[in-house]
Amino acid sequence: MLTLKQIEAFFWAARLSSFSRAAAKLCMTQSALSKRIGELEEELKTSLFDRSAYRPALTDAGRAALETAERMLELREQMYTRTGADATPAGLVSFGVTEVVAGAWLPSWVADMRREYPDVTLEPYVDVSAALAARLRAGEIEMAVMPRQLSGPEFTSMKLTEVAFSMMAAPEVVPTGVLTREALARLPVFAQSGGSGLTEVFDSWARVNGLSMQRVLASNSLVAISELVLAGLGIALLPMDYYRAHLDSGRLRAVAGPLPWPRLPYYLVTRTGPGSGPLRALQQVALRTDRTDRTDARRDGTPAVKAR
Repeated sequence: MLTLKQIEAFFWAARLSSFSRAAAKLCMTQSALSKRIGELEEELKTSLFDRSAYRPALTDAGRAALETAERMLELREQMYTRTGADATPAGLVSFGVTEVVAGAWLPSWVADMRREYPDVTLEPYVDVSAALAARLRAGEIEMAVMPRQLSGPEFTSMKLTEVAFSMMAAPEVVPTGVLTREALARLPVFAQSGGSGLTEVFDSWARVNGLSMQRVLASNSLVAISELVLAGLGIALLPMDYYRAHLDSGRLRAVAGPLPWPRLPYYLVTRTGPGSGPLRALQQVALRTDRTDRTDARRDGTPAVKAR
């Protein structure tokens, strides 16, 4: 007889393109997961996966069954929600965050999850937005928090917060604390690599406002960029809260520019469809993030540096 446990095993093996990852997510052994999928195939009298390749690939019958399996699991979640009978979340949740998110919010998310959902195992990936989007599309992660939305009915994006950024420099590089258009065009600018959502927004903002800059280095690491700025080798657009300690100590200076520096919206992006209990738990924790970043910018473009 066909069961929801069999359907769940099939769905996650298909979504994650991996029996081992699906087994970890469902807190079961790979052999037990394979057994459930085999039982489902026997019940349907057809093969749902082609197991000859390195990764299990859906057969035509498997692709046809996946949509129905998704709807059945969605109905199960609706029943749990409407009756208040949702079980305590347990298992693995894989998700992606940018470096800014990893430094600003991930520690508190991990602490909250350990305290409130001790049976959930977190598997975070830290990367630039383009790489996280690719992982989300491939089904390798269930959620991403990044400064980018994904279009299409298969994704859901919720705005989480906005982050204040400022161009920063070592004090001796911009002694006046003010960057003119001429200085901005003359000084070396360090930026994140092309897959970064921050770089995309900043480039668009500069283009719209007719600002030219001398970009000399692109890196996917904010740490590497900030070390170059601390060494007095150039300037970079950096998140205010992330570098609060350096600003307060005077090692970095948040400088005013010819225009207010852009604020960057961050989104919680998930795949549409039935989510797992661990995913819903992580979403609830992430949605507690402050809706407004703790730093602000004055109307004249001068960063308003506030103590935490």
